[in-house]
Amino acid sequence: MGYLEAETAVVHGRIVEGFRAPSKHDIWMKTIIIPGFSDAHAHPQVVDPGVRSVGEWRDSYQWLAGRTLIIDEASLRSDVELSSRLAALTFARALLEGVTMVAATGRLEANLSGWLSLGGAPRLVLLPTVMDRRGWPTVDEVESLALSVKPMLADGLARIGVFVHSLGTVKPSNVKASITAARRLKSLVGMHLSEGVSEADRLVEVLGEGPYPVRIVAVHCTEEERLPFGVFCVSCPMSNIILYGRTRRRLAGIYGFGSDWPLLLGSTPRHLWLILSLYPGRMESVLYRATTGGYRVYGMPFSGDFVGYDESIYKVLEGKATPRYVSVADRIVVEEGVLRGPNADLNRIESLITETIKEALEKHGIDEAPK
Repeated sequence: MGYLEAETAVVHGRIVEGFRAPSKHDIWMKTIIIPGFSDAHAHPQVVDPGVRSVGEWRDSYQWLAGRTLIIDEASLRSDVELSSRLAALTFARALLEGVTMVAATGRLEANLSGWLSLGGAPRLVLLPTVMDRRGWPTVDEVESLALSVKPMLADGLARIGVFVHSLGTVKPSNVKASITAARRLKSLVGMHLSEGVSEADRLVEVLGEGPYPVRIVAVHCTEEERLPFGVFCVSCPMSNIILYGRTRRRLAGIYGFGSDWPLLLGSTPRHLWLILSLYPGRMESVLYRATTGGYRVYGMPFSGDFVGYDESIYKVLEGKATPRYVSVADRIVVEEGVLRGPNADLNRIESLITETIKEALEKHGIDEAPK
């Protein structure tokens, strides 16, 4: 038995000076975060969001209809091997930036394969996406695949839910079917909601008044509206501002934070400076949501998860510090800034991300992309 000790610790959002607690490890750091950061919404296969200037879109539906991509997203998703490597790099970068839990949408097989390939990985919420468009699975296909892999995830490090892309891209009958599938999986439903346009009333039209038989995690929810009972908001301030030039003004109603495009923007600790500037005077409330809040909104355990820095808390809050130690479920997965398994530091992983995105663009790029 050893001790975790730090000049300053963030324990479930609360700042503690002169921290010392029993642990399976014997580690002293300038700053310790318990649990580590949570990235409560991530798209591991997004390598081009189709954004040319900040704030150019009114809402998510205008963006989906009007964006000009330089990559064929459906073709990339069908390339499970390459998508798996992108997922592995997403999770590796997350750990090396201090994230111990990731909620990942997209292709389930690729995300699971990438996660398993690392050897040491963050806790993971797998949210395969349902969308009534070419290249996306049906609700039945998602449920069948989830049931087939669920026995592999009995150790508490991962769980599977269903992600409804949005109310405007999934028929009401399939939104309801996703709720039913999640209930059978004893899990939850995620969805992009109120992303530049108010949709709380539309959700009630489709599903009725809450509470619902499963938890619904609404992502983005930029609009200042009251969500139905049983619906919990995860905000992505960085991508909200990039896409729409604005994000949710009030911290109340936000339960966690996501990076949205971690391969392009980095994971949530990189966005702390922005989040803190949006909600001044709410440091501990922001830190709670950026760490424990993400875990709780997805019902994930966090015992044995922590991140240790040899930098001050101020550097961490500025998004400029990278951890020396990262523990997931009491297993050290990053030691002296190096990720075990791949035996790589953050510089190496970022270099691999650049190389792999270039490979994705070469294999699945669109020739008619704008100059």
